[in-house]
Amino acid sequence: MLCFFGQSQPVRVSRQRGFTLIEAVVSVFLLAVLSLMSYQALDLIMGANERSRGDLASEARLQRAWQIINRDLMHLRKRTFNDGLGATEAPYITNNSEFGVRFSRGGGPMLRTNPSGVRRVEYRIDDEQQLVRQSWGITESPRFSDGVTQLLIEDVSEVDFQHLDGTGNFVAAWPPITSSAPTVLPKMIRVTIRLQDGTESSRLFLGVD
Repeated sequence: MLCFFGQSQPVRVSRQRGFTLIEAVVSVFLLAVLSLMSYQALDLIMGANERSRGDLASEARLQRAWQIINRDLMHLRKRTFNDGLGATEAPYITNNSEFGVRFSRGGGPMLRTNPSGVRRVEYRIDDEQQLVRQSWGITESPRFSDGVTQLLIEDVSEVDFQHLDGTGNFVAAWPPITSSAPTVLPKMIRVTIRLQDGTESSRLFLGVD
């Protein structure tokens, strides 16, 4: 009888160890912290992007308003205006109690209802702090017609018109009250727009006189 004797080999048993409850809680907590940090970073980026878009839109509206103001003041005309009550207004006047500034502007389309192309233009700030441009045909009257209203800018705190008179001084009221040699139109007009967010923008325009 043959017998085979072999060397015995040790048997190794691997034991798989799982996460403990504490480790699982810590992992979930770290994941929550990372998620919160990621959300805050994303929210910060989105907020900055939204503010940037808002600033660009506000700047675009401001530049558009300057283009309109520039075209109006470039076409000033020495044309008086009937106010509809039998009185005649000067070509360029200011009145802070009723409106800001009102003047005659040429260069408009020559229509059957307004063959001269001259219009009466007014700039004012309404009750909602909006800069409004309103215009009428030269034969219309602000007393009886609403004219054409155009909203230029919102959230306006002040629009300041300063006028260079015949003595070389800038004055707010026009025609000048104290000037000994008033002119029909200002030699220069300096306009400053101040918004409620602190933005301030100013332009200087040559007059006609």
